[in-house]
Amino acid sequence: MSVNLFIPCFIDQLAPHLGWRLVELLTRLRVPWRYPEDQTCCGQFALTLGDPDTARRLMRHFLRVFRGEENIICPSASCTFMVRHYYPRLAQGEKERQEVAALTGRTWEVGEWLAARGSLPWTPHYSEPLVLHRSCKASRLGVLPQTVDLLSQVAALELREASPYYSCCGFGGVFKVQHPEISRKIGLTYLDAVQATGAFGLVSPDYSCLLHLKGLAKRSGLTLKFFHVLEILLRPPVSPGERKE
Repeated sequence: MSVNLFIPCFIDQLAPHLGWRLVELLTRLRVPWRYPEDQTCCGQFALTLGDPDTARRLMRHFLRVFRGEENIICPSASCTFMVRHYYPRLAQGEKERQEVAALTGRTWEVGEWLAARGSLPWTPHYSEPLVLHRSCKASRLGVLPQTVDLLSQVAALELREASPYYSCCGFGGVFKVQHPEISRKIGLTYLDAVQATGAFGLVSPDYSCLLHLKGLAKRSGLTLKFFHVLEILLRPPVSPGERKE
């Protein structure tokens, strides 16, 4: 069965290459896919700003666009969390609640969907140590164990952990806009903790956090690298001579 691609608005506008990485992944796996062109924002920003009416309107549009039985695959833990956990709260009336329940049951963050399929049919390779950014929404969604499992299949990759006292990146969607100075200080403190591990950069299932941190790092002259999980999983396979035993 084919899958539907749910590409968040911030990826569409700021990191479209991730949409193509998702297409590349599905092509390698020989999974047919469809991109519904009428999709828009999932409503997370409106809900965060305290505007449930706009969020509900966007939810209903989402329901129309993704009506059907196909699985919905999303390269963002944050937006998947919005659909799975907040749409049931926004739904009104028994019919709409049933529609939302059916929708949330087939909406997957790409890493958890991929992990549920089993081991990768190829062996990616990445030799520099990276910190796994455990984003707030990925943690609440419960997909970090699957993320770790997938990254454990990457030859030569060493995952390091920043101090848990500095786990938040400071982004928080509209929080960055409403409280820019606090957001900046939280992010820079977190980057200090990342650098203390000796890692070359970060990898995460939430690219929104990485976009925020990437901007802070660039303005501060830091040379850290930032990867969505997909970008690491699609690295060139290890050669036979380098393969792990």
